[in-house]
Amino acid sequence: MNAAASQPSLSALVNLLAEQALLAMGVPHPMMPTQPPANPTVARFYVDLVGILKDKTEGHRTESETREMDDILYHLRMKILDLVPPRPTGGPEPEGAQP
Repeated sequence: MNAAASQPSLSALVNLLAEQALLAMGVPHPMMPTQPPANPTVARFYVDLVGILKDKTEGHRTESETREMDDILYHLRMKILDLVPPRPTGGPEPEGAQP
């Protein structure tokens, strides 16, 4: 393991998941020479993992961890909206849609 790596922490875990979500959204990363295409399904998976982590750690985070997690989760959710069209909430089915 690299000596310069950060210490294991909730913040490090949240940032690791956020980085994976951003990569799946197609956001360029300086350490990757080529960027794979965006994969909204994988991106949503990582964003949902951060959400689950937030729910499961409720009452066990510091104020700073809570602010950081809320901020990261908000930005990831806003960014994923650019990739994934909104899910239909009712109304007529689009032509050719399978029930």
